[in-house]
Amino acid sequence: MAGAIGLAGFLERLSWSPERLAREINRLCGEGTVSAKAPYHWLRGTYPRREIPEAVAQVLSQHLKETVDIASVWPRSRPDGTARVAAAPREPGLTPLVQDSCSSARLVQYASETNADDSTLEQLRRELSSISSSCLHVPPSSLVYRAVMLRDRLGRLLQGRQKPAQRRVLLALSAKSCALLAWMSDDLGDGNAAYNQAMAAWDLADLADDNEARRWVRVVQARQSYWSRNFVESAERAVDGTTWPSRDGLDVFLTLMAARSWAAAGLADRALEALREWERAGEGDAVGGRTGLFSLQCDRQRYLAGSTLLTLGEPERALRELTASLEWAGRLPAGQSFYAVDALARVGLMRARLRLDDPDGAREVLEPVFALEPEKLINMVVLTLREAAAELRRDAAGGNGRVTPKNRDEPGRRARTATVHEIADRIDDFLGSVLEVSRPAHLEG
Repeated sequence: MAGAIGLAGFLERLSWSPERLAREINRLCGEGTVSAKAPYHWLRGTYPRREIPEAVAQVLSQHLKETVDIASVWPRSRPDGTARVAAAPREPGLTPLVQDSCSSARLVQYASETNADDSTLEQLRRELSSISSSCLHVPPSSLVYRAVMLRDRLGRLLQGRQKPAQRRVLLALSAKSCALLAWMSDDLGDGNAAYNQAMAAWDLADLADDNEARRWVRVVQARQSYWSRNFVESAERAVDGTTWPSRDGLDVFLTLMAARSWAAAGLADRALEALREWERAGEGDAVGGRTGLFSLQCDRQRYLAGSTLLTLGEPERALRELTASLEWAGRLPAGQSFYAVDALARVGLMRARLRLDDPDGAREVLEPVFALEPEKLINMVVLTLREAAAELRRDAAGGNGRVTPKNRDEPGRRARTATVHEIADRIDDFLGSVLEVSRPAHLEG
Protein backbone atom coordinates (compact mmCIF):
# COMPACT_ATOMS: atom_id res chain seq x y z
CA MET A 1 0.00 0.00 0.00
CA ALA A 2 1.31 3.45 -0.85
CA GLY A 3 2.19 5.80 1.97
CA ALA A 4 0.00 8.74 2.85
CA ILE A 5 1.78 11.18 0.55
CA GLY A 6 -1.30 13.12 -0.45
CA LEU A 7 -2.75 13.98 -3.83
CA ALA A 8 0.06 16.39 -4.73
CA GLY A 9 2.64 13.65 -4.12
CA PHE A 10 0.83 11.18 -6.36
CA LEU A 11 0.54 13.72 -9.18
CA GLU A 12 4.25 14.46 -8.86
CA ARG A 13 5.12 10.75 -9.08
CA LEU A 14 3.07 10.44 -12.27
CA SER A 15 4.20 13.82 -13.66
CA TRP A 16 0.53 14.67 -14.14
CA SER A 17 -1.15 18.03 -14.19
CA PRO A 18 -4.48 18.40 -12.36
CA GLU A 19 -6.18 18.58 -15.77
CA ARG A 20 -4.69 15.18 -16.71
CA LEU A 21 -6.19 13.68 -13.54
CA ALA A 22 -9.60 15.12 -14.46
CA ARG A 23 -9.36 13.61 -17.96
CA GLU A 24 -8.52 10.17 -16.57
CA ILE A 25 -11.46 10.29 -14.15
CA ASN A 26 -13.82 11.27 -17.00
CA ARG A 27 -12.43 8.45 -19.11
CA LEU A 28 -13.20 6.01 -16.31
CA CYS A 29 -16.55 7.38 -15.13
CA GLY A 30 -17.94 9.10 -18.22
CA GLU A 31 -17.54 12.43 -19.92
CA GLY A 32 -18.47 15.36 -17.68
CA THR A 33 -18.04 13.56 -14.37
CA VAL A 34 -15.63 16.22 -13.10
CA SER A 35 -14.48 19.55 -14.49
CA ALA A 36 -10.89 20.18 -15.52
CA LYS A 37 -10.44 22.56 -12.58
CA ALA A 38 -11.83 20.28 -9.86
CA PRO A 39 -8.44 18.73 -8.91
CA TYR A 40 -7.10 22.23 -8.13
CA HIS A 41 -9.74 22.53 -5.40
CA TRP A 42 -8.78 19.10 -4.05
CA LEU A 43 -5.15 20.14 -3.84
CA ARG A 44 -6.23 23.13 -1.71
CA GLY A 45 -7.94 20.80 0.75
CA THR A 46 -11.48 20.44 -0.61
CA TYR A 47 -12.80 16.90 -0.30
CA PRO A 48 -14.67 15.62 -3.43
CA ARG A 49 -18.27 14.59 -3.48
CA ARG A 50 -19.32 10.98 -2.94
CA GLU A 51 -17.84 8.33 -5.29
CA ILE A 52 -15.16 10.66 -6.69
CA PRO A 53 -12.53 9.71 -4.03
CA GLU A 54 -12.95 6.04 -4.99
CA ALA A 55 -12.54 6.95 -8.66
CA VAL A 56 -9.36 8.95 -7.93
CA ALA A 57 -7.89 6.04 -5.95
CA GLN A 58 -8.76 3.62 -8.77
CA VAL A 59 -7.17 5.82 -11.45
CA LEU A 60 -3.99 6.27 -9.44
CA SER A 61 -3.81 2.52 -8.67
CA GLN A 62 -4.12 1.64 -12.36
CA HIS A 63 -1.38 3.99 -13.52
CA LEU A 64 1.01 3.43 -10.63
CA LYS A 65 0.36 -0.32 -10.72
CA GLU A 66 0.06 -0.44 -6.94
CA THR A 67 -2.80 -0.21 -4.49
CA VAL A 68 -3.69 3.33 -3.57
CA ASP A 69 -6.38 3.90 -0.97
CA ILE A 70 -8.33 7.02 -0.21
CA ALA A 71 -6.50 7.64 3.07
CA SER A 72 -3.22 7.84 1.11
CA VAL A 73 -4.62 10.50 -1.18
CA TRP A 74 -6.43 12.47 1.51
CA PRO A 75 -4.48 11.71 4.74
CA ARG A 76 -6.90 13.74 6.85
CA SER A 77 -9.93 11.72 5.69
CA ARG A 78 -11.62 9.21 7.97
CA PRO A 79 -11.15 5.44 7.51
CA ASP A 80 -14.61 5.21 5.95
CA GLY A 81 -13.54 7.70 3.26
CA THR A 82 -15.35 10.74 4.62
CA ALA A 83 -13.44 13.91 5.29
CA ARG A 84 -12.99 15.32 8.73
CA VAL A 85 -14.96 18.50 8.97
CA ALA A 86 -14.31 20.83 11.85
CA ALA A 87 -17.46 21.72 13.75
CA ALA A 88 -18.40 25.26 12.91
CA PRO A 89 -19.49 27.47 15.76
CA ARG A 90 -23.22 27.91 15.80
CA GLU A 91 -24.15 31.35 14.58
CA PRO A 92 -27.07 33.19 16.13
CA GLY A 93 -30.30 32.21 14.38
CA LEU A 94 -28.81 29.12 12.65
CA THR A 95 -31.60 26.79 13.73
CA PRO A 96 -31.82 23.09 12.82
CA LEU A 97 -34.42 23.99 10.17
CA VAL A 98 -32.06 26.55 8.63
CA GLN A 99 -29.28 23.98 8.64
CA ASP A 100 -31.59 21.47 6.97
CA SER A 101 -32.55 24.03 4.33
CA CYS A 102 -28.93 24.01 3.22
CA SER A 103 -29.49 20.40 2.13
CA SER A 104 -32.27 21.61 -0.16
CA ALA A 105 -29.92 24.17 -1.65
CA ARG A 106 -27.35 21.43 -2.29
CA LEU A 107 -30.09 19.32 -3.88
CA VAL A 108 -30.81 22.13 -6.36
CA GLN A 109 -27.13 22.39 -7.17
CA TYR A 110 -26.91 18.63 -7.75
CA ALA A 111 -30.02 18.59 -9.94
CA SER A 112 -28.81 21.52 -12.04
CA GLU A 113 -25.42 20.01 -12.81
CA THR A 114 -25.25 18.93 -16.45
CA ASN A 115 -22.82 17.50 -18.95
CA ALA A 116 -24.93 18.78 -21.86
CA ASP A 117 -25.02 22.55 -21.87
CA ASP A 118 -26.60 24.62 -24.65
CA SER A 119 -23.41 24.79 -26.72
CA THR A 120 -22.99 21.00 -26.55
CA LEU A 121 -26.59 20.41 -27.64
CA GLU A 122 -26.22 22.86 -30.51
CA GLN A 123 -23.04 21.11 -31.67
CA LEU A 124 -24.86 17.77 -31.62
CA ARG A 125 -27.78 19.21 -33.59
CA ARG A 126 -25.40 20.57 -36.23
CA GLU A 127 -23.68 17.21 -36.60
CA LEU A 128 -27.00 15.38 -36.98
CA SER A 129 -28.16 17.93 -39.57
CA SER A 130 -24.86 17.65 -41.44
CA ILE A 131 -25.07 13.85 -41.64
CA SER A 132 -28.72 13.99 -42.72
CA SER A 133 -27.93 16.50 -45.47
CA SER A 134 -24.89 14.51 -46.61
CA CYS A 135 -27.09 11.43 -47.06
CA LEU A 136 -28.58 13.14 -50.12
CA HIS A 137 -25.32 13.18 -52.07
CA VAL A 138 -22.88 10.87 -50.25
CA PRO A 139 -23.17 7.04 -50.27
CA PRO A 140 -23.99 5.45 -46.89
CA SER A 141 -20.71 3.56 -46.71
CA SER A 142 -18.94 6.92 -46.35
CA LEU A 143 -21.28 8.22 -43.63
CA VAL A 144 -22.08 5.27 -41.41
CA TYR A 145 -18.99 5.78 -39.21
CA ARG A 146 -19.95 9.39 -38.48
CA ALA A 147 -23.49 8.34 -37.59
CA VAL A 148 -22.22 5.62 -35.25
CA MET A 149 -19.83 8.06 -33.55
CA LEU A 150 -22.65 10.56 -33.04
CA ARG A 151 -24.95 7.92 -31.55
CA ASP A 152 -22.19 6.70 -29.22
CA ARG A 153 -21.40 10.21 -28.04
CA LEU A 154 -25.07 10.78 -27.27
CA GLY A 155 -25.11 7.49 -25.37
CA ARG A 156 -22.16 8.52 -23.23
CA LEU A 157 -23.76 11.85 -22.41
CA LEU A 158 -26.99 10.13 -21.39
CA GLN A 159 -25.01 8.16 -18.79
CA GLY A 160 -24.35 11.43 -16.99
CA ARG A 161 -26.72 14.03 -15.57
CA GLN A 162 -28.74 16.68 -17.32
CA LYS A 163 -31.65 18.97 -16.64
CA PRO A 164 -34.95 17.32 -17.73
CA ALA A 165 -35.33 19.50 -20.83
CA GLN A 166 -31.75 18.81 -21.89
CA ARG A 167 -32.26 15.07 -21.40
CA ARG A 168 -35.29 15.16 -23.67
CA VAL A 169 -33.20 16.82 -26.37
CA LEU A 170 -30.48 14.17 -26.01
CA LEU A 171 -33.06 11.38 -26.24
CA ALA A 172 -34.66 12.92 -29.34
CA LEU A 173 -31.26 13.34 -31.01
CA SER A 174 -30.42 9.74 -30.11
CA ALA A 175 -33.68 8.57 -31.71
CA LYS A 176 -32.89 10.47 -34.90
CA SER A 177 -29.32 9.16 -35.02
CA CYS A 178 -30.66 5.59 -34.79
CA ALA A 179 -33.22 6.40 -37.50
CA LEU A 180 -30.36 7.53 -39.75
CA LEU A 181 -28.48 4.31 -38.99
CA ALA A 182 -31.62 2.32 -39.86
CA TRP A 183 -31.84 4.14 -43.21
CA MET A 184 -28.16 3.50 -43.94
CA SER A 185 -28.41 -0.16 -42.90
CA ASP A 186 -31.31 -0.60 -45.31
CA ASP A 187 -29.32 1.10 -48.09
CA LEU A 188 -26.48 -1.34 -47.42
CA GLY A 189 -28.85 -4.30 -47.72
CA ASP A 190 -28.90 -5.34 -44.05
CA GLY A 191 -32.59 -5.50 -43.25
CA ASN A 192 -32.16 -7.07 -39.82
CA ALA A 193 -29.82 -4.30 -38.68
CA ALA A 194 -32.23 -1.71 -40.09
CA TYR A 195 -35.09 -3.28 -38.14
CA ASN A 196 -33.16 -3.21 -34.86
CA GLN A 197 -32.02 0.37 -35.38
CA ALA A 198 -35.56 1.51 -36.15
CA MET A 199 -36.98 -0.22 -33.07
CA ALA A 200 -34.34 1.42 -30.87
CA ALA A 201 -35.12 4.77 -32.51
CA TRP A 202 -38.84 4.38 -31.79
CA ASP A 203 -38.25 3.55 -28.10
CA LEU A 204 -35.93 6.55 -27.72
CA ALA A 205 -38.44 8.84 -29.45
CA ASP A 206 -41.08 7.61 -27.01
CA LEU A 207 -38.81 8.30 -24.04
CA ALA A 208 -38.22 11.79 -25.40
CA ASP A 209 -41.93 12.21 -26.17
CA ASP A 210 -40.82 13.94 -29.36
CA ASN A 211 -43.19 13.81 -32.35
CA GLU A 212 -40.64 14.87 -34.94
CA ALA A 213 -38.38 11.99 -33.89
CA ARG A 214 -41.38 9.62 -34.03
CA ARG A 215 -42.13 10.75 -37.58
CA TRP A 216 -38.51 10.23 -38.68
CA VAL A 217 -38.82 6.66 -37.45
CA ARG A 218 -42.13 6.08 -39.23
CA VAL A 219 -40.60 7.28 -42.52
CA VAL A 220 -37.74 4.81 -42.07
CA GLN A 221 -40.03 1.94 -41.08
CA ALA A 222 -42.46 2.61 -43.95
CA ARG A 223 -39.56 2.61 -46.39
CA GLN A 224 -38.10 -0.62 -45.05
CA SER A 225 -41.49 -2.39 -45.10
CA TYR A 226 -42.06 -1.29 -48.69
CA TRP A 227 -38.77 -2.71 -49.96
CA SER A 228 -39.47 -5.88 -47.95
CA ARG A 229 -42.73 -6.09 -49.97
CA ASN A 230 -44.88 -5.75 -46.85
CA PHE A 231 -46.96 -3.08 -48.56
CA VAL A 232 -49.90 -2.85 -46.17
CA GLU A 233 -47.61 -2.50 -43.17
CA SER A 234 -45.63 0.15 -45.05
CA ALA A 235 -48.76 2.18 -45.72
CA GLU A 236 -49.95 1.82 -42.12
CA ARG A 237 -46.59 2.99 -40.79
CA ALA A 238 -46.72 6.05 -43.03
CA VAL A 239 -50.31 6.86 -42.07
CA ASP A 240 -49.49 6.49 -38.38
CA GLY A 241 -46.67 8.98 -38.84
CA THR A 242 -49.19 11.64 -39.87
CA THR A 243 -51.09 11.18 -36.59
CA TRP A 244 -48.21 12.66 -34.57
CA PRO A 245 -48.52 16.42 -35.14
CA SER A 246 -45.33 18.33 -35.85
CA ARG A 247 -44.39 21.31 -38.00
CA ASP A 248 -41.49 19.47 -39.59
CA GLY A 249 -42.63 19.28 -43.22
CA LEU A 250 -42.86 15.47 -43.15
CA ASP A 251 -46.58 15.15 -43.92
CA VAL A 252 -45.99 15.22 -47.68
CA PHE A 253 -43.27 12.56 -47.39
CA LEU A 254 -45.50 10.29 -45.31
CA THR A 255 -48.50 10.87 -47.60
CA LEU A 256 -46.59 9.96 -50.77
CA MET A 257 -45.08 6.89 -49.12
CA ALA A 258 -48.58 5.78 -48.12
CA ALA A 259 -49.83 6.36 -51.68
CA ARG A 260 -47.06 4.23 -53.19
CA SER A 261 -47.62 1.43 -50.68
CA TRP A 262 -51.42 1.41 -51.05
CA ALA A 263 -50.95 1.16 -54.82
CA ALA A 264 -48.51 -1.74 -54.47
CA ALA A 265 -50.96 -3.47 -52.11
CA GLY A 266 -53.67 -3.24 -54.77
CA LEU A 267 -55.76 -0.67 -52.88
CA ALA A 268 -56.13 1.83 -55.72
CA ASP A 269 -58.79 4.03 -54.09
CA ARG A 270 -56.62 4.72 -51.05
CA ALA A 271 -53.60 5.36 -53.25
CA LEU A 272 -55.48 7.85 -55.43
CA GLU A 273 -56.88 9.65 -52.37
CA ALA A 274 -53.36 9.98 -50.96
CA LEU A 275 -52.16 11.41 -54.29
CA ARG A 276 -55.00 13.92 -54.27
CA GLU A 277 -54.01 14.91 -50.74
CA TRP A 278 -50.44 15.50 -51.96
CA GLU A 279 -51.69 17.63 -54.85
CA ARG A 280 -53.84 19.70 -52.49
CA ALA A 281 -50.87 20.28 -50.17
CA GLY A 282 -48.72 21.71 -52.95
CA GLU A 283 -45.21 20.47 -53.61
CA GLY A 284 -43.45 23.51 -52.16
CA ASP A 285 -45.05 23.08 -48.75
CA ALA A 286 -43.08 19.92 -47.97
CA VAL A 287 -39.69 21.55 -47.97
CA GLY A 288 -40.36 24.38 -45.55
CA GLY A 289 -36.91 25.89 -45.98
CA ARG A 290 -35.20 22.76 -44.63
CA THR A 291 -32.67 20.50 -46.27
CA GLY A 292 -31.71 16.96 -45.45
CA LEU A 293 -32.68 13.36 -45.94
CA PHE A 294 -36.15 13.85 -44.44
CA SER A 295 -36.95 17.08 -46.33
CA LEU A 296 -38.64 15.84 -49.47
CA GLN A 297 -37.58 18.08 -52.33
CA CYS A 298 -39.53 18.15 -55.58
CA ASP A 299 -37.31 15.58 -57.30
CA ARG A 300 -38.26 12.86 -54.82
CA GLN A 301 -41.87 14.02 -54.59
CA ARG A 302 -42.37 13.65 -58.32
CA TYR A 303 -40.55 10.30 -58.35
CA LEU A 304 -42.82 8.86 -55.65
CA ALA A 305 -45.92 10.19 -57.43
CA GLY A 306 -44.75 8.77 -60.77
CA SER A 307 -43.91 5.39 -59.24
CA THR A 308 -47.37 5.24 -57.67
CA LEU A 309 -49.10 6.08 -60.95
CA LEU A 310 -47.06 3.45 -62.77
CA THR A 311 -48.21 0.82 -60.27
CA LEU A 312 -51.80 2.03 -60.73
CA GLY A 313 -51.54 1.36 -64.47
CA GLU A 314 -51.44 5.00 -65.63
CA PRO A 315 -48.23 5.17 -67.71
CA GLU A 316 -49.04 8.51 -69.38
CA ARG A 317 -49.42 10.35 -66.06
CA ALA A 318 -46.46 8.43 -64.64
CA LEU A 319 -44.34 9.53 -67.61
CA ARG A 320 -45.10 13.20 -66.87
CA GLU A 321 -44.26 12.93 -63.16
CA LEU A 322 -41.07 10.94 -63.69
CA THR A 323 -39.88 13.34 -66.39
CA ALA A 324 -40.53 16.21 -63.98
CA SER A 325 -38.52 14.33 -61.34
CA LEU A 326 -35.47 14.22 -63.62
CA GLU A 327 -35.89 17.88 -64.48
CA TRP A 328 -36.05 18.86 -60.81
CA ALA A 329 -32.99 16.74 -60.02
CA GLY A 330 -31.03 18.75 -62.59
CA ARG A 331 -32.43 22.06 -61.39
CA LEU A 332 -31.96 21.79 -57.63
CA PRO A 333 -28.80 23.25 -56.03
CA ALA A 334 -25.91 20.87 -55.54
CA GLY A 335 -26.37 18.76 -52.44
CA GLN A 336 -30.17 19.08 -52.30
CA SER A 337 -31.09 16.49 -54.91
CA PHE A 338 -30.99 12.85 -53.81
CA TYR A 339 -28.31 11.05 -55.85
CA ALA A 340 -30.43 7.89 -56.27
CA VAL A 341 -33.37 9.75 -57.83
CA ASP A 342 -31.79 9.87 -61.28
CA ALA A 343 -31.45 6.07 -61.46
CA LEU A 344 -34.85 5.38 -59.89
CA ALA A 345 -36.67 7.84 -62.13
CA ARG A 346 -34.96 6.50 -65.25
CA VAL A 347 -35.98 2.93 -64.41
CA GLY A 348 -39.56 4.16 -63.99
CA LEU A 349 -39.40 6.05 -67.28
CA MET A 350 -38.10 2.94 -69.03
CA ARG A 351 -41.06 0.93 -67.73
CA ALA A 352 -43.54 3.67 -68.69
CA ARG A 353 -42.14 3.98 -72.21
CA LEU A 354 -42.33 0.23 -72.74
CA ARG A 355 -45.96 0.20 -71.64
CA LEU A 356 -46.57 2.98 -74.15
CA ASP A 357 -44.80 0.82 -76.73
CA ASP A 358 -41.66 2.90 -77.15
CA PRO A 359 -38.89 0.29 -76.69
CA ASP A 360 -36.22 2.44 -78.32
CA GLY A 361 -37.05 5.33 -76.00
CA ALA A 362 -37.01 2.93 -73.05
CA ARG A 363 -33.54 1.69 -73.94
CA GLU A 364 -32.23 5.22 -74.41
CA VAL A 365 -33.55 6.67 -71.13
CA LEU A 366 -32.08 3.78 -69.11
CA GLU A 367 -28.57 4.01 -70.53
CA PRO A 368 -27.13 6.51 -67.96
CA VAL A 369 -28.04 4.12 -65.12
CA PHE A 370 -25.31 1.73 -66.26
CA ALA A 371 -22.70 4.37 -65.41
CA LEU A 372 -23.76 4.50 -61.75
CA GLU A 373 -20.83 4.15 -59.34
CA PRO A 374 -20.88 0.85 -57.37
CA GLU A 375 -21.02 2.60 -53.98
CA LYS A 376 -24.18 4.43 -55.09
CA LEU A 377 -25.93 1.22 -56.07
CA ILE A 378 -27.85 1.14 -52.81
CA ASN A 379 -30.35 -1.56 -51.93
CA MET A 380 -33.48 0.13 -53.28
CA VAL A 381 -31.80 0.81 -56.64
CA VAL A 382 -30.75 -2.84 -56.86
CA LEU A 383 -34.27 -4.02 -56.00
CA THR A 384 -35.82 -1.58 -58.48
CA LEU A 385 -33.57 -2.83 -61.28
CA ARG A 386 -34.28 -6.47 -60.43
CA GLU A 387 -38.04 -5.88 -60.42
CA ALA A 388 -37.74 -4.04 -63.74
CA ALA A 389 -35.79 -6.94 -65.29
CA ALA A 390 -38.43 -9.41 -64.09
CA GLU A 391 -41.17 -7.24 -65.58
CA LEU A 392 -39.27 -7.11 -68.86
CA ARG A 393 -39.05 -10.92 -68.95
CA ARG A 394 -42.81 -11.17 -68.39
CA ASP A 395 -43.37 -8.55 -71.07
CA ALA A 396 -41.27 -10.46 -73.58
CA ALA A 397 -43.10 -13.67 -72.77
CA GLY A 398 -46.64 -12.30 -72.84
CA GLY A 399 -46.52 -9.00 -74.68
CA ASN A 400 -47.68 -6.35 -72.23
CA GLY A 401 -47.35 -3.45 -74.66
CA ARG A 402 -50.23 -1.79 -76.44
CA VAL A 403 -51.09 -2.79 -79.99
CA THR A 404 -49.83 0.00 -82.27
CA PRO A 405 -49.02 0.29 -85.96
CA LYS A 406 -45.39 -0.42 -85.04
CA ASN A 407 -46.05 -3.82 -83.47
CA ARG A 408 -49.28 -4.96 -85.15
CA ASP A 409 -47.48 -7.31 -87.52
CA GLU A 410 -45.23 -10.23 -86.61
CA PRO A 411 -41.91 -8.54 -87.56
CA GLY A 412 -42.84 -5.58 -85.34
CA ARG A 413 -43.63 -7.85 -82.40
CA ARG A 414 -40.38 -9.77 -82.86
CA ALA A 415 -38.37 -6.54 -82.98
CA ARG A 416 -40.05 -5.29 -79.81
CA THR A 417 -39.46 -8.58 -77.99
CA ALA A 418 -35.80 -8.55 -79.01
CA THR A 419 -35.36 -5.03 -77.61
CA VAL A 420 -37.07 -5.99 -74.35
CA HIS A 421 -34.78 -9.02 -74.00
CA GLU A 422 -31.77 -6.83 -74.73
CA ILE A 423 -32.67 -4.34 -71.98
CA ALA A 424 -33.31 -7.13 -69.46
CA ASP A 425 -29.99 -8.78 -70.30
CA ARG A 426 -28.21 -5.45 -69.95
CA ILE A 427 -29.69 -4.96 -66.47
CA ASP A 428 -28.73 -8.48 -65.37
CA ASP A 429 -25.17 -8.08 -66.68
CA PHE A 430 -24.80 -4.70 -64.98
CA LEU A 431 -26.00 -5.97 -61.62
CA GLY A 432 -23.85 -9.06 -61.87
CA SER A 433 -20.69 -7.12 -62.63
CA VAL A 434 -21.23 -4.43 -59.99
CA LEU A 435 -22.31 -6.75 -57.20
CA GLU A 436 -19.17 -8.84 -57.66
CA VAL A 437 -17.28 -5.88 -56.22
CA SER A 438 -17.00 -6.11 -52.46
CA ARG A 439 -19.93 -4.37 -50.83
CA PRO A 440 -19.28 -1.90 -47.98
CA ALA A 441 -18.96 -3.44 -44.55
CA HIS A 442 -22.21 -3.50 -42.59
CA LEU A 443 -22.54 -2.32 -39.04
CA GLU A 444 -20.88 -4.55 -36.51
CA GLY A 445 -21.75 -5.12 -32.89
